[in-house]
Amino acid sequence: MKNVNYNLVKLLLSKMDNAWRLEKYYIVDAQEAGCHSLEVLKKILEDEKRHIEMLRQEVSLRAGVKKFD
Repeated sequence: MKNVNYNLVKLLLSKMDNAWRLEKYYIVDAQEAGCHSLEVLKKILEDEKRHIEMLRQEVSLRAGVKKFD
């Protein structure tokens, strides 16, 4: 696999892991604690989801033009 493609996949995996942790633990913990950072964490989750979609589209595009090797 070319380095550029590996980088995209690695970054996508990292973003997906961040989003999962935010949803599963960080936001729940902040809600339970009544923490003032809850809104910040929700915004970060929105950003991560947006980045996930951008990366997903890029991987799909590269695969569609046979540059994902």
